[in-house]
Amino acid sequence: MRIVEKVLYGFGGLLALILLFIAFCHYNPELALKIGADLKANAGEVNVGSYDNTVQMVNTTVTLGELPAAEKVNASQGSDTPENAALVNTPQQTKETRAADDEDEGETSGSKLKVPDKVAGLTGYIPIKATGTEITQNKADEIAKELSKGETGSSLKFDEEIYPYYGIINDAQKAVYRQIYANANDQNKHFAPVQDITANDLKNAFTSVVNDHPELFWVDTAYKYQYTPKGSVADITLVFNVTANSLDASKLEFQAAAKKITDETYGNYTDYDKEKIVHDALLDKVKYDANAPMNQSAYSALVYGRTVCAGYARAFQYVMQELDIPCYYVTGFAGENHAWNIVKLDDGCYNVDTTWDDTNPNTYDYFNCSDDDFASDHVRRDLSIYLPPCNGNRYSGLEVNPSVTPPTDTTNKPSTDTTNKPSTGGTTNKPSTGTTTTGNSTTVTKPSGSTTTQTTATNTDSITVMTVRGGGDGNYIDDVGDYFNECFAAMIDRDESVITFDLIVTDKDLWDDIYEAYDDGSCQEGYIDRYLVEKHKNACSMYVEAVPRTDGSYLLRHRGVIS
Repeated sequence: MRIVEKVLYGFGGLLALILLFIAFCHYNPELALKIGADLKANAGEVNVGSYDNTVQMVNTTVTLGELPAAEKVNASQGSDTPENAALVNTPQQTKETRAADDEDEGETSGSKLKVPDKVAGLTGYIPIKATGTEITQNKADEIAKELSKGETGSSLKFDEEIYPYYGIINDAQKAVYRQIYANANDQNKHFAPVQDITANDLKNAFTSVVNDHPELFWVDTAYKYQYTPKGSVADITLVFNVTANSLDASKLEFQAAAKKITDETYGNYTDYDKEKIVHDALLDKVKYDANAPMNQSAYSALVYGRTVCAGYARAFQYVMQELDIPCYYVTGFAGENHAWNIVKLDDGCYNVDTTWDDTNPNTYDYFNCSDDDFASDHVRRDLSIYLPPCNGNRYSGLEVNPSVTPPTDTTNKPSTDTTNKPSTGGTTNKPSTGTTTTGNSTTVTKPSGSTTTQTTATNTDSITVMTVRGGGDGNYIDDVGDYFNECFAAMIDRDESVITFDLIVTDKDLWDDIYEAYDDGSCQEGYIDRYLVEKHKNACSMYVEAVPRTDGSYLLRHRGVIS
C-alpha cells in the first residue's frame, strides 16, 4: 500500500508541476514562444531568428492575398460576404459576377474562356502582394505606444463616381483607405493603423487605394504588416518603387506625358470623342513588353512607353480622370490574370481593353463593349465584381477598324509572325497566375576572422567582382540605402535563375547595419520586393557572405536563387 501511495503522490506532484508550468507560460507568452522554438530546433527544424557566431537565418513570407489563419476562420464564418470583401454594401450583381460563380476551377485554367489567338498572352496583371508577420500581443502593444499613425487623412473626401472602390468598402476600411492615401502622398512608409482592423480590412483598403488612384505611381502593389494571434493589424508598411527617390522630377515627367495626350482632345467636346482620342494616342505611344520596369504602374506606360495590361489600364484611367471622365480600373481573368477598364458615358458604362486593341494593326475590337461582349473572354475578380455593370449601347460599334488587305494579296497583310507577339510558351515572362504562398529567404554570414572556411557556401567561380562607386570616398558604398540600390541594379537586368555579384562596403559598422537589415526584414523592402515585382518573379533566396579586407572595408558576396 505504501508503494501505491507513493506512486499516487508522485503522479499528483508531477501533474501539479505541469499545471503550474502551463499557467506560467500563459502569463509569459514570449517565454512560451522561445521554448517552443527551441524544441523545434532540437527536432531538426529551422529556428527563425536564431543564430550562432557565424550564420543567421532570416525568413520572410510573401503572400499573394493570403490571410492569416485567424482571418480565414473569421471570413469563413461570415454569412453571405465574400472572403476577400467583408463589405457592408450590396452592389448589383453583374454578368461577370455570375460568370465568376460558374467558372470555379475552369476559370483558373481558362478552359471555359475563349481567348482569341492574336491577344493570347497580352496580360500581365500581378495581384496585390501582402506580406504578413505574426507577432505577440505584447509586441503589438509596444508598437501601438511607439509608432505614429502618420497622416490620418480624416479630412479627405472622395467622389465615389470617380473613385468607385472607396464607395464599395465599409466605413472601417474607408478610414484606413484615407490614411493609406494620405501617407502615400506624404511618402511616409511605416505607420500604425488609424483604428483597429483585421488583415482582411487592410487588404480591401489597400487594394481600393491603388485601384482608385493611378497617380500614386510610386506606390508598389505590395505592402507589409504585422498582426497579433487574434488577427488585429499592428502596423502597415508601404513599398515604394525607384521613382520615389526623385519624386518631384518623376511627377513632372508623368504629368507632362499625360498632358501630351489630353492636349490632343482640345476642340472635341463630347466625352466619347475624348475617350476615342485617348484610346488611340495611348496605343500609338505604348508597346506591350512583359519585361518593362514598373509595369504595374501608369508611369511605365506614359513615361517609359513599355508596359503590360496593368500599365495600359492605369494610364488610360489616369488620363481619363484628368479629363473628368469616370474611368475605373478592373482586375480579373482572361486566360491569365488581366486588367482592363470601365468607362462611364452619358448612357451607361462600357468595357475598354486597350491592351487587346494594341495589335498589328491597332483595332477597336475591345473598345466600348458591353458585359455580353466580354462574357466569353473576360471575367471580373476580387473587388472588381462590385463595379457597375456595363450595359451602355449608344457608343458601341461606332468605330471602324483599319482596313485589312484582302486575303488574295499577301504583300501588305498584317504580320502574323509570332515574333511580334509576346511569348505564350513557358513561364519565364509571365506573372504567376496562382495564389500559392511565395517568399524570400536570406542567409547572412557574419565574418569570423577567417576568409577561407565560408567560401564553400557560394559559387565563387561564377562571381564577378564589382567595385561600386557611391560611397563618400568615391570608391565604396557607405550607406545602407545605396547598398539596396546597388543590389537592385546588379539584379534587375539579369534573367538567370542564380544571380551572383560582389559589392564593397566601407567598414564593419556598415556591414553590421546591413546585417541588421537582413535580420529585421528591411532588405525585402529595400530591394527584393522591387526586384520581384518588376521582374515578375515569385521568390528570391539571397545568401550574403562578408569577407574583411586589409584596408578595413568588407567584400560582400551575394548569391540569389530566383524562382
